[in-house]
Amino acid sequence: MDAGTIALEVLGGLVVGLSLGLIGAGGAILSMPIFVIVLGHGTQVAILEALVTTGVIAAFSGMRSAFAKSVDYARAAAFALPGLAGAWVGGPLGRMLDDRAQAGLFAALALVAAWRLLLPQPQDRAGGGDRGAVPALRGRTLAIALVTGFGIGVLTSILGVGGGFLLVPALVLITQVPIKLAVGTSLLVIAVNSGVAFASNARSSPEAVDGVAWSAVAIVAGFGIAGSLLGARFATRLPAGALRKAFAAALVLVAAAVVMKTVHW
Repeated sequence: MDAGTIALEVLGGLVVGLSLGLIGAGGAILSMPIFVIVLGHGTQVAILEALVTTGVIAAFSGMRSAFAKSVDYARAAAFALPGLAGAWVGGPLGRMLDDRAQAGLFAALALVAAWRLLLPQPQDRAGGGDRGAVPALRGRTLAIALVTGFGIGVLTSILGVGGGFLLVPALVLITQVPIKLAVGTSLLVIAVNSGVAFASNARSSPEAVDGVAWSAVAIVAGFGIAGSLLGARFATRLPAGALRKAFAAALVLVAAAVVMKTVHW
């Protein structure tokens, strides 16, 4: 491994971590493009690498949120339990898609994420982390949470994305959890989904596991953790609206680059 490749891996990890730390969710969607576009790995292998990277960063950040008592475990279970089933089902489904189909689906999801970032955000209408304001999950709200969790699990497995840009709004708008708890809760769900998604993909495509560059994964994940810590320190000092717009623009470029890379334009 040459110095240039290592530098790209370090930079890629920092970008993923910084985006997660600065805007609270969505950074993991950059993991797969980093392995495909920047490092030149195949789509199937890159999805496995992205799942490990996303899972490690989310687990670390989720544990920090748990120690800070910023996790709602009932809601985590409501999204994670069906998410486990979705992530397991998504592995074989993803094997049915060729690289172009997966690239197209990823690009569509990246554009949806960009659109979501440009809309009014949950934190613009939600309070802080007062647990007294959190209603119990039951009835229609619980049913919607279960279905949403399953769908996000499927997407995690097929595309190697964390789904935080969907989880955080769902937690706030559907289950009425304050934004501080939503971010911490979503991280634990992402970590669990990513682990099961990796197992499902590895079982469906063992040859892809052989191609995983574990040293690259370790570097990207390690610097992703460092980047998330750095981003969290500056999150309150930088204009949130401008950050979301910049990240949305980056996602549009990433979507185009993934498609062009896959179809060899």
